[in-house]
Amino acid sequence: MNGMEILREILLSLHLIGMAIIVGGYFTVIRSPRVLPGMLHASYLQLVTGLLLVAVAEMGDDEVNHVKIGIKLVVAILVTVFAFIGNRKQKAFAAEAPAASGTAGSAVVTKNPSATMAHLTFAFALINLLVAVFV
Repeated sequence: MNGMEILREILLSLHLIGMAIIVGGYFTVIRSPRVLPGMLHASYLQLVTGLLLVAVAEMGDDEVNHVKIGIKLVVAILVTVFAFIGNRKQKAFAAEAPAASGTAGSAVVTKNPSATMAHLTFAFALINLLVAVFV
């Protein structure tokens, strides 16, 4: 095994760990979906390692499927944007929650505003996985 193959294996492992963190993070909060900070960091990890994997593949002798890489890049950017927006909404919601809980008789349960972003982050991460496997 030469240095480029070792680098590729390390990057691929980190890339898969990023996917596992997104999916695992989503399943840990599935009853009350929200974007966890780890999901945002994992989306950054996936985006960076994916770009580095493409760079390593371009340096090698193998043919690179640019259509597949383009689709995966667009979907990875969407995952990162959804996670970023969801993390921001989650932080704002968490900052407002202590102030709202002090009101008397507040039995109103509000839906977490980052729930939609959590669903989108998870769904698009899975779409990216499906593109990687089947395209």
